[in-house]
This record gives sequence, structure tokens and C-alpha cells, in this order.
Amino acid sequence: MKSHKGWYRLLYPEKFIRQLDETMNSMKITKDGIFIEYKSSLELKFIRYCEMNSNITKYSLEPFPIQYIKPTDGQFHRYYIDFFVEFKNGAKFLVEIKPYSQTKKPILRKNPTRYKDELITYYINQAKWKAATDFAEKRNMKFIVLTEREL
Repeated sequence: MKSHKGWYRLLYPEKFIRQLDETMNSMKITKDGIFIEYKSSLELKFIRYCEMNSNITKYSLEPFPIQYIKPTDGQFHRYYIDFFVEFKNGAKFLVEIKPYSQTKKPILRKNPTRYKDELITYYINQAKWKAATDFAEKRNMKFIVLTEREL
């Protein structure tokens, strides 16, 4: 799946929650509107979903960091969830957008370097998602991972 980056002009800027951090580089305001940066075609698809879904009252891009322990070095790191979403019924979600291939444990390949890299990515993602799940549950939210299969 080809990934691409770009800027999306918000159609309903009142739904978008701006970060408190004014150094945020993923948003720009021009005379033509408010734009937010997407980092993949899957993120763009999800932003459009948030914009057009009348049951979504608020959403935010990379809203805050969550601490996790990176399995490769045993140190604390910051993980920025892709999205926060709030629905009319009060349900709140932390949403990570990933290609399906990055959500499953990789299979052994002929190229051991590629396999090792994929395995490291998989275990780092698992650590991030465990931390995000715990973070969300403590705050009466749900953490979900969406892939091209759901989008």
C-alpha cells in the first residue's frame, strides 16, 4: 500500500480540537482555511471519516503523549496516538492507524535483516498499544487500531 503525506483543509474546523502546544507543526492556518497534516493515505481516509460523520462531535490529531517502555532499550519513550475521537453519545476513543501488515507478527523471510526489522517494529507497536490501552481504560476511553481493512 502506497503511503503519502499532505495537507487536508478542514471542512468543519469546529469539530477539530487544536493542540495546546503552539509549536505543533501539523496544523497551519491560511486565508484559504485551516489545514492539518496527514502522514498516510489511511490517515487521510480517517480524517475524512471524522469530518463527514455527524455522530462525531470532536476529534484531534496526535493529541498527547503516552509513556511506554520500549522493548529494545528498556527506557521510557513518548508515543503519540494518531487520533482522539469523541462521539455524540459520549464515547471516546484513542485511535491508531496502521497498515494491516504492521498489526500481525511477521513471518520468517529469506531476508533475515528485513525479518528482524519487522519483528522489532511489531514488538515496539505491541508495547505502545498496551500502554495506550491502559491509559485509555484509566480515563474511561477505548483504544483501537484501525487498518485499511476497517477503513
